Amino acid sequence: MKKMIFKSALAAMLLLGGNTLMAGEAKAPVMHKAPKLKPLTPEAEKAAYALFDALKMKEGIHNALMQSLAIQIKRQPAMAPYKDIYEKFFTKYTNWDDMKKDLAKLYAQAFTPAEMKELTKFYRSKVGQKSLTILPRLTQLSMLLAQQRIAKHAEELKKAVAARAKELEKDAAKAGN
Repeated sequence: MKKMIFKSALAAMLLLGGNTLMAGEAKAPVMHKAPKLKPLTPEAEKAAYALFDALKMKEGIHNALMQSLAIQIKRQPAMAPYKDIYEKFFTKYTNWDDMKKDLAKLYAQAFTPAEMKELTKFYRSKVGQKSLTILPRLTQLSMLLAQQRIAKHAEELKKAVAARAKELEKDAAKAGN
């Protein structure tokens, strides 16, 4: 039972980006904070929302989170019984109506209203729409290629991790004396 709870907690940490465990340390790891953003002008907000519509960002964010969850569950089967909890949690805290203004501020830091209008024009074009369809698949295939290259050398990684685990065990044993 304890092992299952540990695996579930570990799976949650991995999913939420906390992939480093800080054994023996009482304080939580430092989380990166979102940048402070300048106020959003009405023109920039309107341009950002049009761009988000052209990018189909509302659906894209939701789909990306659900795909990420599916991948993590495949990698960490101990998470499977909690899938519905993760889905509800993500849906609750990534609600589009709650996020879109903050995202608009973020985009307004990177692009002028005129640039966002140009991007919107592009993404509403035939080539822009095609890129929205094809680029995610190309990104996925790129990641697959990288995974395959890494998998060829997995044994090297396993040996390095095992060696480090032995070092940590020795250090813990010395500290316990």
